[in-house]
Amino acid sequence: MRDDLPKYDAPPVVETVLGVQFARLPLSAAHVGWFWKNYLTGEWTTVRTVQRLEDIFERPERSWGRPSIRLSTAQESRLQFIRADNERMVQVQDSRFIYNWRRGEGAYPSYEKLLSEFQQHFSQFQTFVEDAGLGSLDLNQWEVVYVNQLPRGDLWHDPSDWPDIFPGFSVPTKRLAFDTFSGVWSHLLDDHRGRLHIECRHSKTTEEVEVIRLQLTARGPLDGHHTAEQGFELGHQAIVLSFTDMTSAAAHKHWKRTR
Repeated sequence: MRDDLPKYDAPPVVETVLGVQFARLPLSAAHVGWFWKNYLTGEWTTVRTVQRLEDIFERPERSWGRPSIRLSTAQESRLQFIRADNERMVQVQDSRFIYNWRRGEGAYPSYEKLLSEFQQHFSQFQTFVEDAGLGSLDLNQWEVVYVNQLPRGDLWHDPSDWPDIFPGFSVPTKRLAFDTFSGVWSHLLDDHRGRLHIECRHSKTTEEVEVIRLQLTARGPLDGHHTAEQGFELGHQAIVLSFTDMTSAAAHKHWKRTR
């Protein structure tokens, strides 16, 4: 891991995701309940059933408005196991294992700590898959997601302040006052090993707080040449460096940049 990446003591990140995708397993709801009861500890107190995520296959070729190939499937579900403090979540479906940190009372725990936690729980899942006789895990994709929220009244009060946070933003016309903005960008990663997707939107949270929501998603294929951890590191570096490049020195100071 690089030890020279930009670092912030008070970053605006509210959620981080580390996940892997694999060839579909014959995984039933009963199997997933078995995993919860026998392989996760008692601190994972809440279980929710939500809609299954589509399978995604990132390709190096330009997708012209579509970030990837998405394969829709039947109505299988995804189960979310939520820790008692609501700051961690394990998600399992027949083709995904996902580990989330979500901001609560505690501070951002660092990428290194989250990676260690992911490895611990994914190892438990691998053991479960073997014990249950479900076959082997054929990993085909890694993914890293950082979701940032910049609330109104913190670094900005109206849209005219946004270029002070994002120096690369330009206003289409000086004749009219703009009142909202959204943008989506994608960039190939080193050696075409994946792609970084950046989405910036002016929106409201579920609590009706007006925010700039900046989501950076890096994902890439796993084809036997690199490990998931190497993919995570590539994605993490791209996200941190891109976040720093697209935001201003004044914003960095506000987020207590230390490196």
